[in-house]
Amino acid sequence: MRRSIASMGRGVLVVLAACALAFSCASSPAAPAEAAPDVEPADATTGASEAAWKLPETPVSTWKLASTPGAYMQANLSTIETRVLANGVTLIVKKNPANRIFSMKVAFRGGSALVSPDKAGLEAMTLALMARGSTTYPYAELQRLQYEKSSAIGSTASSYDWASLDLNTIDKYWNELFKVFADCALNPAFDPAQFAIVQNDFRVAIQKSMADPYNYAVTKLHDKMFAGHPYAAEFGGTAASISNITLDDVKSYYARTIGADRMVVVAVGNFDADALAASLNATIGAIPAKGVVIPPVGRFTPKAALYLEKFDKSKGVAYVRGDFPIADIKSPDFPTLQLAYSMLDELLFSIVRTDHGACYSVWSRAFGFLSPYGSLVVYKTDKPSAAKGWVDESIALLASGKTLNIKGGADKYAPIASTIDAYKAKYVNAFFGNQETNAQTATQLATSYLYFGDHTEYLRFIDKINAISAQDVVAAVNAYVVNAPISWIVVADQATLATVDKTRFDGFTGTVGQH
Repeated sequence: MRRSIASMGRGVLVVLAACALAFSCASSPAAPAEAAPDVEPADATTGASEAAWKLPETPVSTWKLASTPGAYMQANLSTIETRVLANGVTLIVKKNPANRIFSMKVAFRGGSALVSPDKAGLEAMTLALMARGSTTYPYAELQRLQYEKSSAIGSTASSYDWASLDLNTIDKYWNELFKVFADCALNPAFDPAQFAIVQNDFRVAIQKSMADPYNYAVTKLHDKMFAGHPYAAEFGGTAASISNITLDDVKSYYARTIGADRMVVVAVGNFDADALAASLNATIGAIPAKGVVIPPVGRFTPKAALYLEKFDKSKGVAYVRGDFPIADIKSPDFPTLQLAYSMLDELLFSIVRTDHGACYSVWSRAFGFLSPYGSLVVYKTDKPSAAKGWVDESIALLASGKTLNIKGGADKYAPIASTIDAYKAKYVNAFFGNQETNAQTATQLATSYLYFGDHTEYLRFIDKINAISAQDVVAAVNAYVVNAPISWIVVADQATLATVDKTRFDGFTGTVGQH
């Protein structure tokens, strides 16, 4: 189950669409009680698709950023400062006097690459337990303070590549809550009773998630897709791996890996950067480097395949998902694909749902992890085989230079060149929707730093989107989506699975250029 685990009990996220750089994900192992054994997987023909297709060696997008940053970046650069703490950790501070919220995120790079699948979720559990009290502030005291001060000390593990310990409070209570937060980071209590509660919370979250057929589908797909890859260690854990983790494992992981060499601190609010750096140097800035070596995360091996999984409670309804490798997050092709998928979403909804009434919802996504992948999803369909064909029809339209005409008019479809500005405006509006809270902005800064080595990278997002041309979109869709080796999964009850035409999933069935 790909989800966000927070020590404050924030629950399960089916799909995390984190920040405008599209760092997100979904799913995880451990079959729920009602899930029957797997149906024998039906592998699609791998010869034609996989042998002929490969990731482009150089970007197919030709857009370039302007030499002068756009208005959004210029307006925000002056609000961001950096400091280097005594232990060498970078502190990033974004000043926001518009509200009284103070948000801090102590982020740790590494994620799934640092643990084995049989201990998956170890980092998430370690951070969750750190947020359950320190040697000076037991959990009962921590709960009281958070309730009385309308504050939250928690943790976030929602990425394969990094996780964080978080503090959200208001300016009035900052000094008091920061003292508690820092003590949780430096001197976690690791109380056995709290460990048992946290472990059970994780188990319950996994069980609830796996009772959902869509989460179950993503879990089973990623089990196969990431076999032998670092991402085989699900960041939120599995039912089996969480049960394997002991309190001694957590203590050892903390001692070995919670160090300055994989840490960055991000703060958003009306902070004085120098005063904050001084407070951190006396506390978190004292955490030493641990000599942690983070294993490299390479590309997962793509495989054109179809997997059928039985889920008895999904009577007459199928959940279809296909994942495939896409451009590296640092490539110009990645933002091009992000914009392209927003265009594709409109086509998918119009063709698969509106025209054919074949599903409850349908969408595409670009997940910008160190090993990035794209996804195509048909959610709740009674026509899984036909829906696959309509998905391909939608892709073929976009690859042929056509979009849904969201500007209005007599024509249902229009050339990308005539609609791209409207799609850009729509997508940029969604970007601003991810800037609503200080905590969201802290996530933007952390992801930019951890993935790009530059905390200001997210400020270039609007400039990137505005630079993309219609030709870039067509080139990216043809290079990364058409004929991609997609690993498909269909989850449904046995009667519905029996109707699946496996040949529909053998490869791309659309016709590019004839629209």
